[in-house]
Amino acid sequence: MVVLVALLTVHAAFAQVSGTVRILAADQQNLPLPTAQVTIKAVASAWTQTDITNMEGEAILPAIPVGQYLVTVTFEGFSPAERQIVVASNTITRVSVQLQIAGVAETVEVARVIQSVNPESSRTETVVGRNDIIRDPGADQSGSLAMITNNSPGAYMLHDHLHSRGGHGVSWEIDGVPVPSSAMAVVGAQFDPKDVDSLEVNRGGLSTNLGDRPYGVFNVVPRSGFESSRFGDVTATYGSHQLGNVHAAFGDHTSDQKLAYFASVSGNRTDRGLERVDIPVLHDAAHSVSGFASVVYNKSTNDQFRFIGASRTDHFEVPNTVEQQAFGIDDREAGTDTFVNFTWLHTSNTGTVVTISPYFHFNRQQYIGGPTSPLVTSDNRTSNYMGAYATVARIIGRHTVRVGTDSFVEHDDSIFGLRETTGLRRSATQSEVLWSNVTALFAEDSYRVTSALTLNGGLRFQRFEGTVAEHATSPRLGAALAVPHVGVLRGSYSQYYQHPPTSTISGPILDFALSEGFGFLPVFGEHDEVWEIGLGIPVRGWTIDVDAYRNMANNLLDHDVLGNSNLLFPLSIEHGRVRAFESTIRSPLLWHRLQLHSAFAYQIAEGRGAVTGGMTDFQPPANNDYFFLDHDQRVTFNSGATLDLPKGFWASGTVLFGSGFLLGDGPDHLAGHTTGDVAVGRTLNERVSLRFTATNLANRQYLTGFENSFAGTHWAAPRELSIQMRYKFNY
Repeated sequence: MVVLVALLTVHAAFAQVSGTVRILAADQQNLPLPTAQVTIKAVASAWTQTDITNMEGEAILPAIPVGQYLVTVTFEGFSPAERQIVVASNTITRVSVQLQIAGVAETVEVARVIQSVNPESSRTETVVGRNDIIRDPGADQSGSLAMITNNSPGAYMLHDHLHSRGGHGVSWEIDGVPVPSSAMAVVGAQFDPKDVDSLEVNRGGLSTNLGDRPYGVFNVVPRSGFESSRFGDVTATYGSHQLGNVHAAFGDHTSDQKLAYFASVSGNRTDRGLERVDIPVLHDAAHSVSGFASVVYNKSTNDQFRFIGASRTDHFEVPNTVEQQAFGIDDREAGTDTFVNFTWLHTSNTGTVVTISPYFHFNRQQYIGGPTSPLVTSDNRTSNYMGAYATVARIIGRHTVRVGTDSFVEHDDSIFGLRETTGLRRSATQSEVLWSNVTALFAEDSYRVTSALTLNGGLRFQRFEGTVAEHATSPRLGAALAVPHVGVLRGSYSQYYQHPPTSTISGPILDFALSEGFGFLPVFGEHDEVWEIGLGIPVRGWTIDVDAYRNMANNLLDHDVLGNSNLLFPLSIEHGRVRAFESTIRSPLLWHRLQLHSAFAYQIAEGRGAVTGGMTDFQPPANNDYFFLDHDQRVTFNSGATLDLPKGFWASGTVLFGSGFLLGDGPDHLAGHTTGDVAVGRTLNERVSLRFTATNLANRQYLTGFENSFAGTHWAAPRELSIQMRYKFNY
């Protein structure tokens, strides 16, 4: 085994697109054990990494992907010891192992409890593993975001868009590399859940490298060729509303773990695509095709290269009300999304890690108005993003220092048209080509004051130049304190600047909108100030996490609906406020069969003041009081369980409760709702497995919005039943 020179000194590397594991090996008298062998192995794949402790009994393993791992420490004359850990991105996971002198019959000291609370992190986060995605009802369905909404507090789907922590300004990463987007929201999941190995949900206390959107950062760790040797699987699903899905994947890695590859392709169709707007489901068919590929090449112990590419195409019928269906309305939507990144991860012999990730993102959204609509709307919008994410990081004594940039240019090309088929039969078309650029620079330090206290601080500078020009410098501070026999107390103060969408409206379209009673102002960026405190409590394998936060926003970015077109236009409101309490609970594996989890949120999402940008006819309260936003839901509670049964059977269930979204423009809310989802599966043999899934088992019919100025009217999804077969093979 080759040992990195950097790991034999007091300086060590830290990778931004993954995490670092710091292992301290000692004997029964707490004396360090130099030259102890350390092995870390992924629970869900064959990936391993090995190292040797230095003279202080310490080994530092950089560039560990997000996920769950088994750490094994061995030393001659002592019994081996194992620890189960969860690694998060951009953090150091500390593992202390005390080895026992070997007896006559040597055994391995196994810690069955997963170390899931990081004593050095002030971030609020949730990690969802592949087993959760495979077994949670509906979580692995193409286009589904149940892997988030089933596990993250205060997360839900509303008018086909993901909302988290009282807003929808969220961002996505893949393997720690940002997926740039200026869009307010995009219909459908960014990635097929069947291609996800683990998902890291970063909810609060975000470090400066995690971007500019305060409501959540979702880091997808994709499956890789390290999963097994020359493996493949085909998954076929059929269900209600003529649901049909086929997903095929294959991958492999070399025996020396220098090269690994993984690829997949998926096709999906259904008669219930977008969120319905009436009962029954009318004019709602959808179909999609997607593909994914990843290659990892470890050229040496100092250099790793990664390639990731993903692409999907979606086609939707826009749902109709009963009246629209009778009138023959035939509006449709289409979208194409492609993302490519290439990462070079270099660990120098002096202990510095350099990460450079150029990326390209293509997104095209089309709205195709049907010829019989009273107002025929056409929108063809293409966005190209090209940029790079780069960091330099190093551990120097008690400090972990990082500097970097995440900058890109955006090119928007759009054609937008409106045409009346009744009345004055007016029409207007606007063609627009726009450029914008975002330059972001960040620097941060994590300082371990003592073994119990860690302080985090950083600055992020961001400049946006497009239809408007703005810049902001955002400080972010945090602290984590390990309280003996209790857990880890954390707190953070963060500022964010979220740049505005690039696209605007002008010319004849603006004239048409003004004649319909809409007003228009330029849209500027959102500024957020977030205070948060939390406590992570590990108790006999259980992980209990509670937090409370307050987000005060200036120039809150939101959206509005133009006429009957079902299109979202960006707007901004003078002030926004979200106040919330959250909790998550996750159990260990009980009686070797049962695992439980829950996520609870009590939150209030409000706006105040006039509309400061965008196009709207909304009028705020005359007394300048706070008013509820369309996505305000006071209580959200999700709970679930997975049970292993004899003869290869297993069962899982999820109960989801919501206290009700806004009724009209408020202040009253819709009635609360409770739904239950179940899944039952069986592994027939090492190659074939079956699963039956039922979502909204009782077929609850409830509104998720009713005649709201910002979102219109929507109904929750009806009951859906499906059966799935998965076949594994080797080639």
